[in-house]
Amino acid sequence: MWRLKTAEGGNPWLRTLNNNVGRQVWEFNPELGSPDEKMEIDKAHRDFYNNQFEKKHSADLLMRIQVSMFNG
Repeated sequence: MWRLKTAEGGNPWLRTLNNNVGRQVWEFNPELGSPDEKMEIDKAHRDFYNNQFEKKHSADLLMRIQVSMFNG
């Protein structure tokens, strides 16, 4: 599953005017999520792949699935 990480600054390798405070990065962790949730995500991936030339967008389906898991 995906997890949103927000930077708090302090990285010596990144040089910015605000020290990257508030920078948002999505990080994938395959260990998160139950087997049912992973099956639902895999189904969404397959459906998108199989219909990619008919529907040019994913309709934010992966985000909607994950948000419903946390809010459900």
